[in-house]
Amino acid sequence: MELESLYYFMETARELHITRTAGRLHISQQTLSNHIARLEEYYGTKLFYRYPVLQLTNAGRDVLKFAQQVHQEEINLKARLTDTLQSDTGEITLSASSPRFNYYLPDVLEKFSARYPNVTIDLVDRTSDDSEMLVQKNQVDFAVTVDTDAQKLRVNVRATYDDPVYFCVSDKLLHRHYGGDMAGLKEKSFHEGADLRDFSRLPFLIVSPLGRMGRRIAQCFDEAGYEPDVYLKAGYTTIMAPLCNAALAGCFTSHMNLARWHYQMNDDVNIFPLAFRGEPVLLKIYVIYSRQRYLNHHCRYFIDLLEEQFAVIGGEKLTRISSC
Repeated sequence: MELESLYYFMETARELHITRTAGRLHISQQTLSNHIARLEEYYGTKLFYRYPVLQLTNAGRDVLKFAQQVHQEEINLKARLTDTLQSDTGEITLSASSPRFNYYLPDVLEKFSARYPNVTIDLVDRTSDDSEMLVQKNQVDFAVTVDTDAQKLRVNVRATYDDPVYFCVSDKLLHRHYGGDMAGLKEKSFHEGADLRDFSRLPFLIVSPLGRMGRRIAQCFDEAGYEPDVYLKAGYTTIMAPLCNAALAGCFTSHMNLARWHYQMNDDVNIFPLAFRGEPVLLKIYVIYSRQRYLNHHCRYFIDLLEEQFAVIGGEKLTRISSC
């Protein structure tokens, strides 16, 4: 029995499609079929039902569990050997959403590459839901996620960061809908946090489909007791700067995202902390990894740098009340 055959079988079981699996692995269908046949001969049983569609047999499910364990042990062995030999080569696979890692990763990568120029970083752009799944399946070294229930998922947590959510709105838009009442509304929102009950007359930019930040914002609207007047739905928040500047809608963003482009906001745009039941809305950022995964010194140093960068980001003051 060869580790290579087990690996090809495991990948085929993941996709349950010979042609797609062979293409993804850059081997011929015949080569893939030969590896599976070799395992079936070794174990003396069929591992797949071929018709009407490819499916695992009961024996195949047992072999899959074994293959996954062997694959994970091989990954951990390589990681431990990297530590034992103090190797300066290797690869790190990180899953996170691109809107976030676009901000914090450049500084981290610069410092990391200065120490480990021969370690390759493989970034996987995924939502928190997908990243959690990849961690659970041991398909990435670690992931940066939002509001993860680490206990429920049975994953380890190394770094955390509280990412505030802000409500951004221009004076022009407030004046259009609130007139002379806007001064008191601004003072209250700046010092106590923006309660969406106070902004029911405004149009809003809503991020769609709803991610974890979007679901928290939807919770605030539910608490406020009204359906928002949606000016625009968009799958990204970078459009909020021109919308706020043009006084077209009130917008929401996290501290980590806003830190990248708050300088693009006009001076008359207010940045208020969003409040829910009198408390600031905070997204919990986690660095998570599988409890079965051994983190070598490359990974541990990379996470150390993430923690340092999170602290730098958190120290930036972004809230403001316009004096225009």
